[in-house]
Amino acid sequence: MKPEIAALRFIVPQKDIYYISWIIDAAEGIGFLQTDDAKAGKVTVFSPKEQLPYLMAMMESLRGEGIEIKIDEDTNNTGETTA
Repeated sequence: MKPEIAALRFIVPQKDIYYISWIIDAAEGIGFLQTDDAKAGKVTVFSPKEQLPYLMAMMESLRGEGIEIKIDEDTNNTGETTA
């Protein structure tokens, strides 16, 4: 059975895209980051639905490090997941 995958869109500082991607990749199973528009800092993080609490906690922790991470309200999906 395939897990349901959520796509969450964020706006982050361009200089931190690689670092955030590396952190997400290092936490195996949480998801992966796709850069949508590097200049604008727009990224999408794909994550198994059951891992979303961990992903959001990780993003909050990165905010605690001083990285400005905002949910991209303009382009975020409606909460639907892809299979």
